[in-house]
Amino acid sequence: MELHFFKSKYLMLEPLLFPVVVCSGTQNFLSTTGNSAIQYNLMRSRYNNCDIVMGNLEITMMDHTRDFSFLQSIKEVTGYILFAVNEFSRLPLDHLRVIRGTTLYEDQYALAVMVNYQKEGGHGLQELGLTHLTEILKGGVKIIQNKYLSYAPQVNWLDILKVKSLACIYNFSFMPDFYKSHSLSVTKTVCAPQCNGRCFGRNPSECCHIECAGGCTGPQDTDCFACRNFNNSGSCVPQCPQTLIYNKVTYKMEPNPNAKYQYGSICVAQCPKNFVVDGSSCVSNCPSDKTEVEKNGVKTCEPCKGLCPKGLKSRVKPKVSIKKTEMLKRRELEEESCLYSIFGIIYIFFNYFIFAISRFLSSQL
Repeated sequence: MELHFFKSKYLMLEPLLFPVVVCSGTQNFLSTTGNSAIQYNLMRSRYNNCDIVMGNLEITMMDHTRDFSFLQSIKEVTGYILFAVNEFSRLPLDHLRVIRGTTLYEDQYALAVMVNYQKEGGHGLQELGLTHLTEILKGGVKIIQNKYLSYAPQVNWLDILKVKSLACIYNFSFMPDFYKSHSLSVTKTVCAPQCNGRCFGRNPSECCHIECAGGCTGPQDTDCFACRNFNNSGSCVPQCPQTLIYNKVTYKMEPNPNAKYQYGSICVAQCPKNFVVDGSSCVSNCPSDKTEVEKNGVKTCEPCKGLCPKGLKSRVKPKVSIKKTEMLKRRELEEESCLYSIFGIIYIFFNYFIFAISRFLSSQL
């Protein structure tokens, strides 16, 4: 079966303070079949040197011989991350800062790590590797049935989750030693009350800009690790420069020569190939009340004159033939219950309590 990737493979966005490589994600969930080597090579070619995954990052049913070090460049995922039914020992997303959660796994999880171990053997996930993840803008966390996972709290979940109760994390060995050396320099838990978000120090004057996500190195909108809304040439802004601006002299709306379009969380001067301009946004398809029109070499969505022409019928996806062992693993995932509301709160506050004690004891030494 061909994997269902989004239309564009990757896009180099410039000018920014530094080049940003955007690659497209997938939406396959747990559906996969055929040769795992082909699937692995597709992922490696797609995500190698990628900074931002536009969509979901899904890694499923990979054996312990695979090398996923090419994921280390990823700093942001706009959808969800699904890591399930794998056998290799470490998820190397060391530079990941933000998961936006624009789409959620099972309609509620931005991060799902499930059943990553061999049924018969000693291989499996031992370490998450999410050492720089500091912000999940929407959705929760589900980490279950990882037999060899040494520690799940590599991330201060209390700090990064918007919905504190949406955490389903169990079946691992807790190791609080991690907290003794882990820096809290960018977490909200140490910020002054005046900071409306994150900070780069404990003083009231050391707050991050309100448009920052995941922390910052200074107070400006260019000092952010990631942007809460949009990245406009290195500056974090609430919206991209609009196509029309108000002229105070003529009292009219006029075309903005510096206009840019919204492409995910990034402002771009031109929409990527295979995308269409709809107002101030880059969209994959025009809405039902609009039709695609090409003007001056740019494809745009325009309101239909009268009845809209019927769009092309969506292609029927081929039926997926899943191996019996994979079917059993899927059933194990589906039958796994998760008391995330109550357990999530207890888990998060317990870990933070342990962390606070370790910090206090280490300061007395």
